[in-house]
Amino acid sequence: MNTRNLTTIAMAFLFFWGSAQNFSDKKKEYDRIFEQISNKGKWGATDKKGTVNYIDSDKILSALKLPQAGVSVSLSFDITVETSQINHSEFDGLTQYNHQTNAVEFAGYDWATDSYNISYHGFTVSHMDGLAHLGQAGKLYNGYDASKMTPQGFDELGIEAFNQGIISKAVLIDIPLLRGKDFLEAGTSITIEDILEFEKKYNVKIEQGDIVLVRTGRWSEKSANGDWDSSKLSAGLHYEVPLLLAERKVSVLGSDGTNDVQPSGIAEESSPIHKLTLVAMGMPLLDNLSLEAVAKEAQKQQNWEFFITIQPLRFKGGTGSPVNAVAIF
Repeated sequence: MNTRNLTTIAMAFLFFWGSAQNFSDKKKEYDRIFEQISNKGKWGATDKKGTVNYIDSDKILSALKLPQAGVSVSLSFDITVETSQINHSEFDGLTQYNHQTNAVEFAGYDWATDSYNISYHGFTVSHMDGLAHLGQAGKLYNGYDASKMTPQGFDELGIEAFNQGIISKAVLIDIPLLRGKDFLEAGTSITIEDILEFEKKYNVKIEQGDIVLVRTGRWSEKSANGDWDSSKLSAGLHYEVPLLLAERKVSVLGSDGTNDVQPSGIAEESSPIHKLTLVAMGMPLLDNLSLEAVAKEAQKQQNWEFFITIQPLRFKGGTGSPVNAVAIF
């Protein structure tokens, strides 16, 4: 190798080393966590289901035995024009909904038809984030190429990986209940220690294949204080929480917000929970759930573990789906 090549390599190394030194300590910690919990290759080079692989047939059969009261509770909101723009976020322009009903006469019958146009990602509509929703450094979960996107979506990592639905045990982690509050103030960070404390006090255990739902009381806060821009200020998970999710082999994470605390606590990362789950772990997310009713039912039943079914729509190549998740006690 000639001197010129050595000089070029040395300069490149110094540039990247110098850039790395400019990262905040929290960014460096985030990068370590990303590598530590990565599931790339864990289920093979062509895997598209990520942590949902933790839900095996035994897990489904055990979850089916959980209901005792015969009570079902939806964890999702109605989708309307109003509910697509309730927190005045700058993202609301991308969260749109239109419903048109038409009268149609055919073969002597008067029919009524519907046309729906839904853009659901954002801070308002209850939805599931699929594994093509986010990438890092040009890569999606399991090393799939994030640039392979067309107007029809992703051929390699679309939401159709979950066409059979997601059925498991859910664990509701109700932090406002733990703290004796109706809601956590926007901006509150939920830590691993908070979750462990809830487990101990309410006799629940997050286990392999479980779906973890974290209540912040966001909608109670909205009722009490009115709208605000939750994209800039919201209660959510500290970026270290995925370490616990990885250790317990959780399948899906959901919240009444977008799971990330805002501000995120890392200057260089606006949504670290999204990256750590979707990209590193291959863990689908449930955003903007309605958790008030299920929280009340859990208190009534004195049971924060229950059967859950999540059925995304059967889109091809989609980055996610509006979803009606249903809990059964």
